[in-house]
Formats: sequence, structure tokens, C-alpha cells
Amino acid sequence: MKYALIDIGSNSIRMNVYNKDNIRKEVFSKKYMAGLADFVEDGKLSKKGEKKLIKVLSSQKLLLNYLPIDDVYVFASASLRNVENGEEIAKKIKKELNLNVDIISAEKEAYYGVLGVMEKYDFKKFYAVDIGGGSTEFTYVKDGNIKDGKYLKIGSLSLFRDYVENIVPNDRELENIYNKIDEEMGEVDVKTDILVSTGGTARAIGNILEEIRGGSNEFYNIEEVADFISKMKSRNNKTMLHTIMVVPERLHTITTGAAILYSIMEKLGVQTTYVSKYGVREGYLKEKIKEN
Repeated sequence: MKYALIDIGSNSIRMNVYNKDNIRKEVFSKKYMAGLADFVEDGKLSKKGEKKLIKVLSSQKLLLNYLPIDDVYVFASASLRNVENGEEIAKKIKKELNLNVDIISAEKEAYYGVLGVMEKYDFKKFYAVDIGGGSTEFTYVKDGNIKDGKYLKIGSLSLFRDYVENIVPNDRELENIYNKIDEEMGEVDVKTDILVSTGGTARAIGNILEEIRGGSNEFYNIEEVADFISKMKSRNNKTMLHTIMVVPERLHTITTGAAILYSIMEKLGVQTTYVSKYGVREGYLKEKIKEN
């Protein structure tokens, strides 16, 4: 039995296909960099953004016709949750494409992310962070349960859209970005030595650092994140080249995403973050399979 899962994010729209008995490994994956957060105007997803979203979903649905799929699940996070016309657009997608879009809350997104992380790690106490294009979920987990959480309405793409004029932020822009992150985060009541990062930004940073210095992409330290941000800001040729080679589609958002991660690591006082390849998608699918 095979399941298709479509994740409508603020930066990318990804479709993964999984076997029921192994959600840890997708058998097919296709990603579209839609950049929906760039199409938000006056709190709503613009007609242009809506058209782009429906066009991508139409392509994905057409592709599904050629795959042996038993069930299709579609969910949206901050991409539709944080816009006033999100529910209206979901209804339009249902009418035009016959796809049911589940707009998940920030709390649910964090919960699914933790379920995904626990497919790889079995830490008793840890923080999990998921940096998306339009939101960041930051949760404290103890014995498999979320004990505390912060749900920030900022992400790598939304910070780029609101604060950066060119491709990478300059000193002034980066200072404003850090101030915004600090304002959104506030104080952290519980601290722990273990941080697990999920999502495209965290994985992309790991892949870039692996390309630059070798070693593993499954963990890296706060000094490496700070150095990466500094070199991107100064447009270091080697760092820019490696970024373009590894994740060209994230060139404009990787520095703002790294700034969020650095701020969280600094606030917690952790030196190293682990990176989980499993996150919200795997957690969401695991829960849906359990429900059915």
C-alpha cells in the first residue's frame, strides 16, 4: 500500500510517496520551489500566488495519475494558516482539483515535527526546532511529550521578504533580523543541552558544511553556523559557490534561516544541533495511518 503526501509550505511544495510499512524512506519525491510567502499582500495570498499554488498542485495531481497510490494526503502549514484567505483557497482547491487540504495549526505542526524526530532519535529531553519558510516551531520535549513550545510567525523566506534588499543581508539588515527574531522568541524557561533541527533550512546548512569541511551533515556546532552567516554576509566566494552548488534554490533564504537557528542555539546555550531527516511530513503521515 502506498501513500502520497503533499506538503504546501511557504517556500516549497513537496510531494512524497511512501510505502505503508516504511515511512522512513520515500519511494518518490518531487519538490517545487513556489515561494508562496512572497505572494502575501495585505495579509492575504494574492491572486498570483493562488494561481501558482493551484498550478503546482495540478501538476502534482497529474503525476499521481501515473503512480500506484492508494491514499493522498494534503496539508498546509504557515503558507495558508497565516493568511486571511487560507480557508477560502482550500475550498477552491477542493472544488477545482478535488483535493482536501488540511490547514494545520502551529501546535499540530510542532507535534508532527516531534513525531518525525522520534523516528530517528530517542532522547529523553530535548528541544526540537523546525525552521520553515513562513514560521518556526520551537518545542521542548520530555519523555516523548511536548512540555513547552514557542510558535514564531517568522521563517527563512518571510524574513528575507521583509528585511533583505539583495540576495544576502548586509550588516544593518542582519541586525534588524536578529532583533525581530529576539522579539518573537522572548525568554526560554527550560534549557537543555540537546537540540534537534528539522526542515529544509537545517538540512541545507548541514549539506553545505559537509561540502565545505567534509565529515557528517547530521550535526554541526554554533561556531560553524556563525561562521557560515558571516561568510555569506561578506559574500565569501568559496561559501557562496558551495551554497550554489548544493542548494541553489535556497541561496536567498539560507542566511536568514541560519540566523534563526543561530539565535535559538545561542538562547539555549547549546553548542551543537543534531539534524533529523524526518520531520513534519513523516509525523503527519504516521498519525494519519494510525487514525485509519
